[in-house]
Amino acid sequence: MSLEKGRQYYQYERKDLLALVPPSAKKILEIGCGEANFGKAIKERNPDVEYTGVEMDKASAQIARQRINKVIEGNIDILNLPFDNKYFDCIITLDLLEHLADPWQTIKKLRPLLDDHGVWVVSIPNVRHYRVIYQLLTGYWDYTQQGILDKTHLRFFTFIGMKEMFAETGFKIKAIGRNIDATNILKIAHAMSFNLLEDFVTYQYYLVLEKDTERKTTRRLHKS
Repeated sequence: MSLEKGRQYYQYERKDLLALVPPSAKKILEIGCGEANFGKAIKERNPDVEYTGVEMDKASAQIARQRINKVIEGNIDILNLPFDNKYFDCIITLDLLEHLADPWQTIKKLRPLLDDHGVWVVSIPNVRHYRVIYQLLTGYWDYTQQGILDKTHLRFFTFIGMKEMFAETGFKIKAIGRNIDATNILKIAHAMSFNLLEDFVTYQYYLVLEKDTERKTTRRLHKS
């Protein structure tokens, strides 16, 4: 994540996603943990959890060390983590993959660390959201400090693109959640269309992934 971000950027709690992390998870790895407010909430729920975070912002990493068991400082794009295969039963990446130069390669690198019965909890912004489409129709693509068009995002995903990325890297989707962000008129239209507008009113997708043990990862080159 960019070091130019304001401090608030590293302080989000994301308590709306706590339910996606299995209470049975004992060893958890969060990439891009910020100040570890999410990890702190998990530890409050179950103090016995061994919670490890990876964070490249030095100030945030220092705060995180007071809240979780271990923090590794650095860029996950180039880090090799010192853990045995299948060490973790839950990996967490909240609004992180879109910041990476090559999320496909990073997912493949981290996949062996996840137990075969573990889960990967992901949140990713949806570039097919109606506000982005409206900008394109009016000739704009304006980067912002945060949000779907965050100026530090290197990758942009639709739901189809997300599914393809995880399939390529050896995962399948176990559960799907959505952060619906729309005007009241659009919400009514969405309901009346029997959810046909779902992709257009979804601001973020919340996914729980599990290993697809019957499918090997595929090699694919992605230009920066």
